[in-house]
Amino acid sequence: MTEPSPRNDIDSPYAVAVGARHEGRQDARASALDSDQLLGGQPAVTIIHEGARYVLRATRNGKLILTK
Repeated sequence: MTEPSPRNDIDSPYAVAVGARHEGRQDARASALDSDQLLGGQPAVTIIHEGARYVLRATRNGKLILTK
């Protein structure tokens, strides 16, 4: 049996929450983005979250790594 793909099933527990906070509350529904949209063809992008910088990188093996 295979796991559901987060790209195909927004209600999946594997879906990624993006910008889920609003006025101290967490939205009940998570947004899903394709990693190609997020990376925009680059090997890495910088994400600013609550004043902290994070780098999201795609590896040669197709994995994503988020570092602070």
